[in-house]
Amino acid sequence: MTAGSPAPLRPRRPALALTTLALAGSLALAGCSGQDDAAAPDPGGNVAATVAPVGGVPVSTVAETRFFSDDSPWNTRADSLEVDPRSGEMMRLAQYRIGVIERGDEVETEDRLITDPVYINTEAWTTPVVAGGQPTPVVCRQVVCGDGEDSMVLHVPADIDPDPRYDGWFTIFDTEQSIAYDLWRARREDDASISYHFMRIWELDGPGYSEPQVVSARGSGLPLFAGLIRPGELEAGQIDHALAISVPGPAQSSFVQPASSTDGNGRVASLPEGARIRLRADVVVADPVDPTTGQPIALSDQQRRYADAIIAALRTYGAIVVDRAAVPTLYAQRDVTSEMLRGNELQGLHLSDFEVTTLGERFRYPPDEPDAGGGTGARRSAPSTDPTGPTGAPTTAATTNTTTDATGGVR
Repeated sequence: MTAGSPAPLRPRRPALALTTLALAGSLALAGCSGQDDAAAPDPGGNVAATVAPVGGVPVSTVAETRFFSDDSPWNTRADSLEVDPRSGEMMRLAQYRIGVIERGDEVETEDRLITDPVYINTEAWTTPVVAGGQPTPVVCRQVVCGDGEDSMVLHVPADIDPDPRYDGWFTIFDTEQSIAYDLWRARREDDASISYHFMRIWELDGPGYSEPQVVSARGSGLPLFAGLIRPGELEAGQIDHALAISVPGPAQSSFVQPASSTDGNGRVASLPEGARIRLRADVVVADPVDPTTGQPIALSDQQRRYADAIIAALRTYGAIVVDRAAVPTLYAQRDVTSEMLRGNELQGLHLSDFEVTTLGERFRYPPDEPDAGGGTGARRSAPSTDPTGPTGAPTTAATTNTTTDATGGVR
C-alpha cells in the first residue's frame, strides 16, 4: 500500500492473538513503575518493557513496536523541516476557540483566547488499544459501517470496554494480520458483544493515513491510536514517533495531509488539521504551573523523566494536529498510563512555544463536488444515520461543545 493510494481493506476474522496490549501495559505499570532500569530501547527502535507475573502466571517481555512504515509522517523526524512562512499567525489563531452564543432568537459567535498550557489525556478522550482475549461479536448499529460489516468476530479482552462518554473510541489490534480496527461510538452490550456506529481498518505497516476526503473514527480522518504516548516508551525514556495533538481552534473547511477530513471550527486561516508542529529549539521549558491557581506543580523524579521523554519527542518528531480540544492536548494510551502521568507534567508549555513546519496542499472539506460513487478524492457517505450527528465525518466534535470533565480529562 502506497502513501498516496491506500488499498481498501475488508474485515477478516483474526486468529487468537497471544497478548493483550492494554493488559500488557497494565502489567508494565505493576512491574516497572518507578524503576529507572525497568525498560530500555532495543536496537531495532522498539521499546521493550519487562513485566511482572500476575496471578502466578509469568508474563514475558512485551514489545511496543513502532506502527506504520518507516517513511510514514508518524515516523519521520521533524527537527530538520523548514518553518512555514505563516507559522506565527497560524499558531496564534489556533489559540482562539469560536463559541456559539444564543441571545433570544439571535445566534452569535464569539472568539475566546485560550492561553491554557498543554495537557495530557490519560483516561478521558483517548483510546484503549487491545489485542487478544475472547472471541467477541462486534456488531454495527448503523446502515453505513465504514470498513465494518453487520457482524464479525474479533478477539477482545473481556475486562476492557469502550467508554461511551468519550465518543466510544476503541482500538482493536490483530497482531497476526497486522491490522487495527478503530471504532467510533462503541459500547459493550449486555450480551458481552461490542456494538459501534463506524469502523475504519488500518494496516499497521501502511502509511498511517488515507487519501483526501476519507473519514475515520476521528474528525481529522487519522487513526485513533496514532501518536499515542505509551507506557513502555515512557519507562524507556524514548519516544521515536510524532505525537497526536489537538488545539482549541483548528481551521474550519480545510485540512492538509496526513489528515483526510476535518472537524475544525476555528478561523479559516488558522492551523489546519494534519499540520505538523514542533517545539521550537530555543524554548526553555518552564516548570509546570497550575493554570487555575498559578502555583507551581510538584513533580516526582519519575514524572520529570517521563516529561523529558515527551519534550524530546516534541522537539525531534513534533506533533500532528488530529482534532480540536478545550486546551492544547496530547494523548496517552487509555487504562495503562494514568498511574504514570497525572496529565499536568507539561503545564509549562503553551502553543506559543511551537512552530509549524511547511504545509502541503490545503484540501477543502467537504469538497465542492462530492462524488457519490466514492471514487478517488470523493467525499464518503456519512457514517451515521443519527440526525443530530455531523455530515460526512464520524465525530460528535462537530456538534458538541468541548468540555473538561470532572476527572481532568480534556476533549
